[in-house]
Amino acid sequence: MPGRNDPWGYVMAERGHWIFAAFYRRICDVSDRAGFGKVRARLIGGATGDVLEIGAGVGGNLPYYANADHVCLVEPDPAMRKALAARLGRSPVAAEIGTGTAEETPYPDGRFDTVVSSLVLCTVDDIDRSAAEARRVLKPGGTFLFVEHVGSPDPKARRRQERVEPVWRRLFGGCRLTRDPVAALEKAGFTEIRTETVDLGRQPGLTKPVILGSARA
Repeated sequence: MPGRNDPWGYVMAERGHWIFAAFYRRICDVSDRAGFGKVRARLIGGATGDVLEIGAGVGGNLPYYANADHVCLVEPDPAMRKALAARLGRSPVAAEIGTGTAEETPYPDGRFDTVVSSLVLCTVDDIDRSAAEARRVLKPGGTFLFVEHVGSPDPKARRRQERVEPVWRRLFGGCRLTRDPVAALEKAGFTEIRTETVDLGRQPGLTKPVILGSARA
């Protein structure tokens, strides 16, 4: 979420991205049918035990939590949280909405078996703090599961992302196009980081590539 060093973004976060939330819900439905649903199934299928999902958005992952025992969902944006609450019934296991942000959750150290991040680390205010917080709340040996779009390794495409990013952030809920989640996970002390490039189906070229991965606390 935007911080106070970004006044415009901070005000929008406090009020909620209401237009974007409604728009994003429709984007998710379309992209799920186009192929992202299969990616979600692979990602969430690995979530077991007591699970924390950071930035749960409008609840697109909820139907896939068949292997979890219990799911806590953190979503700081009030517009997204309202849509998320309306979709709680989609979860096949017990699920509840908690308070906090990706950078600061209310849970004790070592609480969760799995932490999930799905197209979230592009929007958080501090990606390093978010990665560190995920590691803090995971049990030793716990798993961080993620699917995230990242900065392009192609120099020409990367320059295009950098040029567009300031406007893109304001149009799409704070999303950055050039984030490096793997570097943040390494800095937080995660090990056994594994990634693969995946296709989400209908997806803007500026948000490619997308990686699906896991890391061990």
